[in-house]
Parts: sequence; C-alpha cells; structure tokens
Amino acid sequence: MNERPDTALPGWAWLGLPLVIYFSHYLARALLDFAVYDRWVLHESGITEKATLVMLALALVGGLLATRWAWRQGDRKLVAFFLVFCLGCVYFGGEEASWGQHMAGWSAPEEWAEVNDQAETNLHNTSGIAGTLLDQLPRNLLAIAMLVGGAILPLVRRARGLRHSLHSFRGLIMPGFECVAIGFIAPLASIPEKILKAVAGTVPAPLEIEAGEVKELMFAVFLAMYIAGVLVRMRRAGAAAPSPH
Repeated sequence: MNERPDTALPGWAWLGLPLVIYFSHYLARALLDFAVYDRWVLHESGITEKATLVMLALALVGGLLATRWAWRQGDRKLVAFFLVFCLGCVYFGGEEASWGQHMAGWSAPEEWAEVNDQAETNLHNTSGIAGTLLDQLPRNLLAIAMLVGGAILPLVRRARGLRHSLHSFRGLIMPGFECVAIGFIAPLASIPEKILKAVAGTVPAPLEIEAGEVKELMFAVFLAMYIAGVLVRMRRAGAAAPSPH
C-alpha cells in the first residue's frame, strides 16, 4: 500500500498491530476465567510479559543499528541520543524481567527483599522515594513524550502540511505519523479501567484486564514502532549503513 511521506511504516503495522495487541487482552479476558487469564497472560512467565521483552529486544536491536549508522556518519549528537535510547531499553527490559530473576527463578537476597515491595531483584519496586524516582518518574516522562511527541505533534504537522528534513537531527529523531496510534494507546491504556473504578467502584469482568501490566507492553510496542520508523527514515534519506566489506 502507498504511504504518505510522513509515515514510515505500512498501515497494518502502525495502526493494526497496536490495536490488535491492546484489544486482544479484552478478548482474552472475556473468554477466560480471571485465574486462567492471570496465569497465562499476565503472570511473569505469561504472554504479556514475554511480548514486552520481545518488543524491547527488537527496540534495542533497532537502537544499536541506528547508533551504528550515526557513528558512521560522524554525528555525535545522534550517537549520544541513540545510546541513551538503547540504555533505556536495557533498563526497561532488565527491570521488567527483574534482571533474570523471573527466568532463572532465584530469590532476591533477604536484605533486598525487605525494601522491595514485591521481593524482586529490581529497582522500580523499591519502597519510598527511590521507587518513585526509578519507576513513576521515568514512566510518567515517557508517557508524556509518547502522547505529545508521538501522537499529538505528528497530527499537528500533518494538518499543517509540515515535514522535517530527513537530513536534520530533528527529522531523524522525531516520531513520525506511524507513532500516532500507539502514541495514544500506550499512555492512555489504563484510563478506561481507572474511570470504571472511580465511577462504579469496580471493573466488570470482561474489562478487568489489569491494565497496568498491559500498559507496560504498549510502552514497549511504542519503542519498537518508533525505532522502526527511524530506521526507515534513515534509509529514505539515503543513509543506509555501508556494506562491511
């Protein structure tokens, strides 16, 4: 299918994929008892957590490819930007998997378990101000960046007929129109559940998807979608990495 110049990915990817991933949780919850849904979908070894790690791994690979290209171009600002992106993916994925605890099955040291709300080997579940700085702060900053930079600004640019130059720093790092759908879904994924709890005091079974966990997956989808768009724009700019030989 033909895409507009401000859209780096086909419609099935930037629109269809986020919608399917998000609403499939509602479908699964409607079809499954909560205990089954929790065990096979939300558990640390469930589909949602594994999908989150897969998306973060893809985002990391894409970030490394973008960093390599920026290095070969001698663009230090781009190198620094994409290195930070890669480190963010590593931190997100490491924390999500409790740095291997969920895979290897070890128990957190007793001293660490005492300060970790879920007795896990991670930083974002630690108690007090540390947990806020290492969990809520980066989560909220990323949510704002996704909503404003990933969803609202691309809509504004399209409405005004504006496009960034693909040979500029901003043109390569700013999310394109392919991030609009996931830019709205990811930061707002838990809103329906929160509204229902505030209004009705409870969430009806078909809508009880534990949106906080689903939201983390959608964050990871955004990062993967974003970096895929970056790589396509690099290719469009005639900036494909040279052959190793």
